[in-house]
Amino acid sequence: MELLQLFFIFFKLGIVNFGGGYALFPLLEREFVTKRKWVTNQELADYYAVGQCTPGAFAVNISTFLGIRRKGIIGGIVATLGFVFPAFIIIFVIASLLTNFSSNEYVRNALAGIRVCVFFLIIYAIMKLSKSAIKDLPAGLLAGAIAISAIAIDIIPLYVYVILAAIFGIVVSFIRERKKKNKNEEKEKIEVKNKVIKKDYKKPLKSIGIALGGFLVGISLGLVGCLSFIFIKNKKYREGLLSAILIWLIFIFGIIINISLGSTLVFDVFFQFFKIGFLAFGGGLATIPFLNELSLSTHWFSLTDLANMLAVSESTPGAMGINMSTYVGYSVFNKGFNHLGLSFLGSMVSTLGLVTPSVIVIFFVSLFLDKFKDNKYVNWIFYGLRAASIGLIFAAVYSVLKVSLFNQYLDSNENMVNAVSYSFHQAFSHVDGFIDFFRAIGQFIYLLFNFKAVLVGVLFALAIFGFKKHPILYIAFAAVVGICFQMYAPIYI
Repeated sequence: MELLQLFFIFFKLGIVNFGGGYALFPLLEREFVTKRKWVTNQELADYYAVGQCTPGAFAVNISTFLGIRRKGIIGGIVATLGFVFPAFIIIFVIASLLTNFSSNEYVRNALAGIRVCVFFLIIYAIMKLSKSAIKDLPAGLLAGAIAISAIAIDIIPLYVYVILAAIFGIVVSFIRERKKKNKNEEKEKIEVKNKVIKKDYKKPLKSIGIALGGFLVGISLGLVGCLSFIFIKNKKYREGLLSAILIWLIFIFGIIINISLGSTLVFDVFFQFFKIGFLAFGGGLATIPFLNELSLSTHWFSLTDLANMLAVSESTPGAMGINMSTYVGYSVFNKGFNHLGLSFLGSMVSTLGLVTPSVIVIFFVSLFLDKFKDNKYVNWIFYGLRAASIGLIFAAVYSVLKVSLFNQYLDSNENMVNAVSYSFHQAFSHVDGFIDFFRAIGQFIYLLFNFKAVLVGVLFALAIFGFKKHPILYIAFAAVVGICFQMYAPIYI
């Protein structure tokens, strides 16, 4: 019954984990190192290092890793489900309540205050994340270029930035290593000056022999592996086969649901979140730019909905990425079918879509952990990916800025109007001279920003950066401030 025990251990951790993967470390250390002695401190540190380098929610990656190391791939799945389940239920309940009361004046004002607070909480989190992700000037330039490009040119898919960042990481690291190697060679030449160096012909022959031996051993192991897989004698292969059958059954279940609903929404939601789970490097915050892109491309939810999701995710236990996916899945299916049971299915589909890539990746990484964590080419790639993640998060935070600190302009049909475009057009449409230009700048700023929200935001920023208390305290206070100051004040045009 160790699998059941594993499930309840991670279920308990999922309930008390506020703050994502880093806040989970002391809980895991106490539970697995001190209390149960299942892993050592060094092993736990290694899992954290790899968990940060793999796609998906950071806290979920660590849970999957520990489950796999304890009970194989089935243990990884059980640990992941145990950790995700509490947050899934909590977010589902909150999402259903917000949907029913979203038009309530007090709820709107509370969310308006919370959105301002969440904007500065994300800025604070990005600053902490940047310390480990951006270590030098090239990484900083890459992050800045991607942030500006993603804001200014929104037609470029985010995976293009991920690919370019990986190439950038390889090129910069290669050049850097080449320069270092040339310096070392120059140093060696100075040291061995006037000495005769004899050529050693044994080394190339030895290398060829090792390569040939490795090739023959590899072929032999491959044949042995194929035979063991065919006859299913190995425990890990059995687990892998069982997992493949489980995924296949889920896929068949999805087809049945798809046919019965007469809609492709099940597979659309699953594969959209599968893509996010596969490409989002850097924990829960890294899912924000992809969700922002999903909002613009599918119109399943608005940018205001996204900011509300961030507010809820920040104030509830569990990984932010999982919380966001559960919330989005509920919202999409609720709009599509307006049925509580199908909305629950939507939350399940989106959450499974997000965690599936990380479970698969972590399983393969766990098989080659020692080689993976020290491989220079992998480190080169992640050098670029970490910087790109910061840049994309910065770009996505701009969408949160628009619904938190900017004035909210609505047309006669209550559709949101782009505040930047509207303010610019109103301010600069009648500029005739140099003095008018400066007046237009002032008018543009006045029309664009909600100064009540800006003032409240500055106070929250000072509190967040100065006192560093738990985010849920700021969010609760922000809800009260939003209600007291009636911060939801759209302008109809």
